[in-house]
Amino acid sequence: MISKTKNSQTKDTLHRMAANAFPLETCTEILELTEGYFNVAYRISFSGGRSCILKIAPPKEVRTMSYEKNIMASEVYAMNLVARKTSLPAAKVLFYDDSCSLCGSPYFFMEELKGASFSSQQEKLSDEVKKQIRIHSGRLNREINQITGDIFGYMGNGDLQGNNWFFVFSQIIEYALKDAEYMSVDLKIPSLQLKECLTLSKPFFQSVTTPCLVHWDLWDGNIFIKDNQISGLIDWERCVWGDPLMEVGFRTYESHEDFRFGYGKEAFSQEESIRALWYDIYTLLLVAQECDYRMYDTRDFYDWSTDLLMKKWKELQLAVKEAL
Repeated sequence: MISKTKNSQTKDTLHRMAANAFPLETCTEILELTEGYFNVAYRISFSGGRSCILKIAPPKEVRTMSYEKNIMASEVYAMNLVARKTSLPAAKVLFYDDSCSLCGSPYFFMEELKGASFSSQQEKLSDEVKKQIRIHSGRLNREINQITGDIFGYMGNGDLQGNNWFFVFSQIIEYALKDAEYMSVDLKIPSLQLKECLTLSKPFFQSVTTPCLVHWDLWDGNIFIKDNQISGLIDWERCVWGDPLMEVGFRTYESHEDFRFGYGKEAFSQEESIRALWYDIYTLLLVAQECDYRMYDTRDFYDWSTDLLMKKWKELQLAVKEAL
C-alpha cells in the first residue's frame, strides 16, 4: 500500500541504520515489506544467517492524526511490557533509536516472526482451521487485556490521558473530529449532534474503572500464522489504556463469533452494547480520514467507512434513546 506516512529510505541509509544497531554484523540483504499501511518496514538479513525487521516512523514534517502522536515510542513500550508480563507470541524489541540522527525519525529493529499474516493465508486454510485461529486469537486478546495500568488513554499523547475513561474517550472523539475538520474530511454525520449524544451516553461509561491494555488493531493482517497455528501478534503501535470492548473482535459491523467465544464474552449488556457502538463510531471516524492523511491511491477506505459510519450513527442514536 502506498502511503504518505511511509518513511522510505535509501539502501545506503538502511545499511547505516543496521550498522548502528548491530555493529558486529554485516547487512547482506534488504527487502521492503509491503502489507502495512502506516510505517515503512524492511526485512534485514545479516551475514551470520539471521534476519530481523526494521520499522521506521513517519517523517516529522508529515501531519498525522492526533492519536498517532509518538506512536512508535508507544509501540516499543507496549512490546516491552507484553514481553515482561506475558508469554504471548510477540516479537522482542532488539534495538530502538529515537535520536532521529540517521533518518530524521525514530526507528527500531525487532525479531522476525515465523509465518505469514492470517489475512494473506485466508484462501489456503480450511474453515475449521480459521475457526480455531479466531478462537485462539480471542484467548490471546483476553490475556492482553488482563494487563492493567494507572491511567487511561494513549501512551504517547498526554492530551489524551486521564483518570476517568469517559473524560478521556470524550477527548479522543473531540480530537478525531478536529483532525477531520483540519483536513476538510466530510464524515457524513453531524459532529455537534455526535458530541451531544456522547454527553447523554456518560452513564454507560461509568463502570469502566480499570485501564486495561488494549491492542485495538488485532485484525487478520496483524496475526501471523505458521503450520495452521498463531505464531505471533504484530503492530502494537495503537495500543491504548482503555476499555477492552475497543478491541477489533468486538466491532459490531463484522462477524466475530469465534473470537468472542475464545475471549469468553459472547453477550453484551445494554450499556456494553452502547459502548461497543461508540467504539465502532470512533474506529470509523479514523478510517474515514486515513485516505486524506496518508494520501492512499484509492478512496475505497473512505467510501467503506463513511457508509458504515452513517449506519452505525443511526443505530447508536436509537440505542441511547431506548436506554434513557
